Amino acid sequence: MAEDNFSSPTAPTQHNMSSKTSSSGRDSQLDALRARQAALDSTVAELLSQRTSLVNSLSSTSAIHESGDTNTRAKLAVDAANIRIQDQIRQLQQYNDIKDIGTQLMGIIAEKRGCRIGEVQEEFGINPDD
Repeated sequence: MAEDNFSSPTAPTQHNMSSKTSSSGRDSQLDALRARQAALDSTVAELLSQRTSLVNSLSSTSAIHESGDTNTRAKLAVDAANIRIQDQIRQLQQYNDIKDIGTQLMGIIAEKRGCRIGEVQEEFGINPDD
């Protein structure tokens, strides 16, 4: 059975012949990779710490505080946050509806008076940027 030189661990290759000249380059690359891995490990630890801190700060209900499992507490906190977000969206929709009605009423008043809407807004103390 013929062995090919590419699979033999002792066969001379370009990689083996230049190992003396590039070993310091590989060492520096390896050191750089190890430093990068350490930095990434540190980042992961910091993010996990921030997650725990956020879960604890969002944990306003007793059910969330009583749960010992961090993942369960995180899910409960996210659920509570989603409920609050949905409530805020509902309130913003109500605000926009009321604002639209107010703008339409001011338009009707301006039309009846034969003036600009800006003049009606000034009369009611509403800034055009509001």
